Parts: sequence; C-alpha cells; structure tokens
Amino acid sequence: MSVAPGTSGRPPAPASPAPGSFAAFVKLARVKFLFQSMMVTGFGVTLAVHATGAFSLPWYLLTLAFAWSTHLMTHFCNEYFDLEADRANPRPTAWTGGSRVLVDGLLTPTTSIGAAFVLLFTSLALILAMPTLHARLLAGALTALAWFYTAPPLRLNYHALGEASCAAVLYGMGPLLAAVLQPGGLGALLLWCTGFVAALQVLRCLVMNLADIEGDTLVGKATLAGMLGPRRLTHVYTAGQALLYAGVLVLALTQVLPPVVAAAQLLVAPVAGLVVRGLRTDAMSDTRRSDAVTFWASMQLPLTTCATMLALLADLLLAGHPAPALWNAIAGGTALLFTVWLYRAVAAARRPAHHEDTGTAVAPPPPERHAPTKPRPLPGEPVREGREAR
Repeated sequence: MSVAPGTSGRPPAPASPAPGSFAAFVKLARVKFLFQSMMVTGFGVTLAVHATGAFSLPWYLLTLAFAWSTHLMTHFCNEYFDLEADRANPRPTAWTGGSRVLVDGLLTPTTSIGAAFVLLFTSLALILAMPTLHARLLAGALTALAWFYTAPPLRLNYHALGEASCAAVLYGMGPLLAAVLQPGGLGALLLWCTGFVAALQVLRCLVMNLADIEGDTLVGKATLAGMLGPRRLTHVYTAGQALLYAGVLVLALTQVLPPVVAAAQLLVAPVAGLVVRGLRTDAMSDTRRSDAVTFWASMQLPLTTCATMLALLADLLLAGHPAPALWNAIAGGTALLFTVWLYRAVAAARRPAHHEDTGTAVAPPPPERHAPTKPRPLPGEPVREGREAR
C-alpha cells in the first residue's frame, strides 16, 4: 500500500506469502491495477451510452472480461520478461518495480509466463466472440501491443516506446473498444475524452518509469523517462498537465465539452498538483516519499475516468434523457467499489506505526538495499530482461 502525502513513512510491510502458495500467485498478478481497466471499460461504455442512449449488458460483460484477461496477461508477461530489471532495481515502490514475487523466489518464472499464455489464449477466444471485424481488429491490435510491451522481438518499453504504447492500449484502445461493442454510433465526445486520458497516461507512465530508472539503467533498458532524465521529465510532466487542463477549460468555454463534464475533469487536477510538487521537491530520490508520488500519479487516471463517467450520466439526466436504469446502477456500483477501495488505500497509508510503550508514532526502518545482481536463468532457460506491468 502506498504512502499518502503528508505522512512520515510507509506503513509496516505485510507478511510475505508462502513460497508456491496461491497468495503468492495473487500477489504476482497485481490485481490492484485491475481497477484501472474496470474504470476504463465503464468510461468507454458511458461514452457510447451518452451518444446513443442504448446499453447492452452482454457486450459490457464480454468487454470487461476481455479487459481483465488482457490486463492480467500483461502483468504476468511483464513480470517474466522484466525479471532482470526488477532484480537490479534497488528502490522499488508499492506501485513500481514489479510484484517482487519472482525476485524473492516465491514462484518460478515459468509460472508467470505460463499464466500469461493461458490469459493470451483466453483473450483471443474473447476476440473471436466479438460481433464485427473492426472490433476484432481493434482488440487484436490492443492485445499485440500489450504483449510486446516487454516481450521480444518488439520490447516496446526497452526502446522508449513503452509510455506511448501503454497509453494507447489502456486509455486509447480500451475505451474505444468498449464503446464500439455497444449498440449505436460513437459520439463526438469520444475523441476528446479518450485523447485526454490517454495523454494523462503517457505522463503517468513517465513517472512510473522514473521510479525504476536505476534498475533500468543497469540492464540497459531505454525508457523515455530514462532518456529525458529527472529534470526534463519534471518539466514535461508539469507542462503536459497544464496544457491538458487548459484544453479542458477551452473546450468548456467553446461548449464542445458539457460544463458538468469539464468540472468533473478539473476536479481531479489537484491530484496532478501533488505529483508535480513531489517531482519538484526531489521526492523520487526518497524511498518513502516516492511511494506517495507513484500512488497519486496512478490514481489520477481512474479518478478522472470515474469522475467523467458520472458527469456524463449527470449530463444525460440534466438534459432530460437519463441513461438506461441498468447502466446507471452498474456505473454507480463501479464508482462505489473504486471509492471504497481508494478510501481504504489512503487510510491504510496514513496509519503510522506506533511504539508499544509511548504511543508515539515512529518511522519504520528503511527497506534493506541489495546490490544488484545478475539473475541466474533456470536450467535450459535463456536470460530475460524486463520489468513489471504498468
């Protein structure tokens, strides 16, 4: 669990799962990131509902199953191919540097790549069930980009293309596919809303890769964050956030964006401010503070999609054309689940460790640092490079 801003240290680390256990497998899967693909799916469906007023439950369920299958596939794939960089990473955070399950030897790399292939075949089966050729082509391209994020021969995140490809997959193609699979046409807001969150995701990925820059450099991994360096990355992130939110204001004033949608998107802007402040005060060089920066950089995206989704539904209601009751219920339930999870994450991060005798807060000792070592391949297994899923 990451540390929220304003805390003096990270909470005590939970006990490590037993080697070879199901708990270790769940930790390897990094299921906490699935909230992003859940919100992305709801975001895309809401854009379609806002345009047409129609909703199909079966296609929503298929889209969500595909989103989760592909997202988990990416996690397992990246854990395997990013193992060398994860082992070389001296300061992983709760949100970067991999799950540490393979690094700690709790499961074998073969388990991870095996799960990735199972989920790949699951995603392909779901693609075949999609109704139109253009939906299947879009889903196929999404799956390919997700797989080759770290897998050879493309290994996009090793050639300064990871940030853009991750944004295109999760926040570009993801919402578009969810909208395409719903009945009716696509609305005018689709281009702006997906472009907005995809651009935010590029900036977020820069921060996440910045957290792993030491390990990436040691294994020769050339991310865009590594090429920019901390100082230029901070300038790019700050300017990018300012330009995007200025765009929201301009589109609202020109009545391209409904006022309630613009207000919802601007409501999340202070989260970007927290990240900018952390970057400008060199928080990424501090193990405890870097958790807060990566946490809020990650939360900006699901917060934005959740707020936009609710605002689109509110806009329909204000116009006298409410969305179908079933989708209102599903969207509201999705937002509630995410809100409860976010509250618990922040509350746990703000809970300090207390001394048993005095009752005063004490900072836990910093995590042990290990000299990066070159990983040993399994017998008959080639040495792989790589890092965790975004």
